[in-house]
Amino acid sequence: MGRRSDEREERRYTLLFVQDRGRGRVRQLTITSSMLRRAAAALTVLGVFLALGGAVLAVELPRLWRFDDLVAENLRLKTRLHDIEGELDEVELTLRRLRVYDRQLRALQEDVGLPGGLGPLDDAESAALGLEALGELDGGGLAPVQVDDLRPADAWAGAVEARAEGLLRVLREVEPRIGRAAEDVTDLLTIRAALPQVWPASGVLTSGFGYRRSPIYRSRKFHSGIDVSAPRGSRVVAVAPGTVSMARSNGGYGRMVVVDHGFGIESRYAHSTSIFVDEGDYVEAGQVVATVGTTGQTTGPHLHFELVVHGQAVDPLDYLPR
Repeated sequence: MGRRSDEREERRYTLLFVQDRGRGRVRQLTITSSMLRRAAAALTVLGVFLALGGAVLAVELPRLWRFDDLVAENLRLKTRLHDIEGELDEVELTLRRLRVYDRQLRALQEDVGLPGGLGPLDDAESAALGLEALGELDGGGLAPVQVDDLRPADAWAGAVEARAEGLLRVLREVEPRIGRAAEDVTDLLTIRAALPQVWPASGVLTSGFGYRRSPIYRSRKFHSGIDVSAPRGSRVVAVAPGTVSMARSNGGYGRMVVVDHGFGIESRYAHSTSIFVDEGDYVEAGQVVATVGTTGQTTGPHLHFELVVHGQAVDPLDYLPR
């Protein structure tokens, strides 16, 4: 009985394959019901896997697309941040130069003897240096970033880039002015160093600059310097640092020393008894260059001192320290 039921259950299906027009060999394929059941089960399993694969793709594809967008955005931000980094490097370099100018100005301030801690600049001083543009860095002069129109990272990068560009623009405007100011102050201090810092001799001022009655010719004559009466052999010193351009006898001036201080300024020391420098020597302010004497046309021991600016004699009393 079991065998018959198995035979009834195990059905067979035969497929015949016949060529056209009945020619050739006939082929047949026998398929059992168990084979059909296994094939159906396999197709079912395959369908399940395909359905699961489709579900996974439906979930993961949007994530993959978003990941691609994030990669592209990351590359774009890296490019922008690289540009911003270059601008910030230039800002840092400019700030370093400004620090050098600051040290120079502070050193010059100490040389001049100004009190330390000058405090913040007022509005007029800030405007003179162009620092009013710094207000832009507080957001007043920068175009607002519309966050709704951009991704947050783009908005952040745009804001940083805008502020970096604003700072760099201000520094580019301010740096040349500070540099010129430092150069001007340096030049002024250099010129000031070339002007008289000490008196050329200790004694009594007996004759000033300008027209006077000449003690030798007994007539009105222009006196191109001042006379300082002092005992013979008294020290004569350079009034400012410079280079000796003359150290010899010079007619009515007697033994004479001329010091070139630069900037068209020179000092002259006449009627000396002895000269202690040679032409080409560099002398400091207060250094002894000669002694008071009576060489040349003179009526007694004294120093005749002249100050010449760009070839024109000026009144030494306007420049000598009080």
